[in-house]
Amino acid sequence: MAVDLKTDWTNDDLASLMGSVEDDRDWRLEVSAAGVADLSDKTANPTGADYDETLHCFFETWMQGTDFVGASAAADKTLVGKIANALRENYPGLKAGKFIYVAL
Repeated sequence: MAVDLKTDWTNDDLASLMGSVEDDRDWRLEVSAAGVADLSDKTANPTGADYDETLHCFFETWMQGTDFVGASAAADKTLVGKIANALRENYPGLKAGKFIYVAL
């Protein structure tokens, strides 16, 4: 499940993405150069600067057990709202750099 940021997406779409995986490994929300937001498993697939340069932007890695993904994260409207706002602020234009940090 991914969210195409070029469409008229909603916070519920983002919540569905966040709830589509289990909080059983490290995840990172990434936005491709084509504007598609998706979760990437960083436990088995760590990345480097060369990979990150191919992305439009990316969030900090959400470590296993921190409740940034999974059913409880998807149900947390405050969390979903903050992440949605950060996406809207950084797509299509970046507010600052490619790395996006969301203060909770």
